[in-house]
Order: sequence, then structure tokens, then C-alpha cells
Amino acid sequence: MTTTPLRTVMLIDDNDADNFFHGMMIERSGLASELLVFEWAEKALAWFQARPGHAVDLVLLDINMPRMNGFEFLEQFHQLPAAQQADVRICMLSSSPLETDRVRAFGFPRVTDFVVKPLGDDFLSQLTKACDIRR
Repeated sequence: MTTTPLRTVMLIDDNDADNFFHGMMIERSGLASELLVFEWAEKALAWFQARPGHAVDLVLLDINMPRMNGFEFLEQFHQLPAAQQADVRICMLSSSPLETDRVRAFGFPRVTDFVVKPLGDDFLSQLTKACDIRR
């Protein structure tokens, strides 16, 4: 099977090392044409608010971040007009293996997957599963 590339993947995580590692893996895989990285969730939200015709297909969202956590981002993201949500799929990335976090995440309609960090070698297969991408 061939890979159906994503237009844009957005990483939202306050951890520079995680952003570097995840970004490197995505770029090397050819999974996306563009990669956007935000350390602060509120800056990513403002980016979406300013770009109703954006090309983001996937957001990799950390849960535990200062200022605005992943759940606060989700609450505000889901209040955006439909044009700004477009066809965005969200994969939660967390160091928390708590089932309550998983259940809460899947309560948001755009969340398609929940992955516990640290990410392993199966990271790309997890992403392709989360995005319904055929490899």
C-alpha cells in the first residue's frame, strides 16, 4: 500500500526534546508536507483562529502543559467555527497512563487516538492508524 501524505501536522507540546524527536520522525517519514510546532497551546489556538482555511490534518497534543493544558485547548478548539476545525484529527500524547485521561480525551469528537509517551518504534504506525492512513 502507498502512503497518503498529510498536508500539515501540528505538534503542541511544551517539551522541546519531545518536539524535536517527534518532528524528526515525522519529517523523515514523509508523512506530512509541512510540520508546525507550538510550545504553548494558546499560541496554537490563536493560529487556528487566524486561519479558517488552514491545511492542518493532524494535531499531536500533549495533555500536561503549563498556562493552557491539552484539555483546555480541546475545550476551546471545539468552540471554534466549523471552518476553523475543518477536518482536523487530534492525537493526544501523554505521559499519563490514567484511564480517566483516556476516557476524557475520547469525549472530544476530534480526538482519534491517545498515545502514552515515551513513544516507541511503532510511533508512525500509531499515527497512521489514528489518521486512517494506508501504508
